[in-house]
Amino acid sequence: MIRMDFECINTENMEEAYNLYLLKSIAIRFARRNEFVPNIEVKFPKGEIDHWTLAERKKVLLNNRSLFISPFELQIPFKLFLGTEKDIEDARHLYKIFQDKIDLTLLHKFNKKLKIDKELIDYLG
Repeated sequence: MIRMDFECINTENMEEAYNLYLLKSIAIRFARRNEFVPNIEVKFPKGEIDHWTLAERKKVLLNNRSLFISPFELQIPFKLFLGTEKDIEDARHLYKIFQDKIDLTLLHKFNKKLKIDKELIDYLG
């Protein structure tokens, strides 16, 4: 369903969005019309981690609507991988809030896969 109160930030043309972006593994972003923040990225899965993320997605209810997110066991290492101060603080915040629900074996698997520095992992604690 197309919602007219949202727009593609990359291009107004749907065919361009598909052919020039998505088919070339370039993500497109959507936001409320005439706003940039917040926005959401849409892309086709490329590799093993993308396919795993889709298969293991988690359902979140927000304002009585379903929204799917990637598991925190991947979100946290990925934010550490990005490495900006904000991403590292986001990772720490997610870890503190959800540490009782996180599969630590899986978290460490993704830390290893993404080659996260031990100092960053220790920072979460």
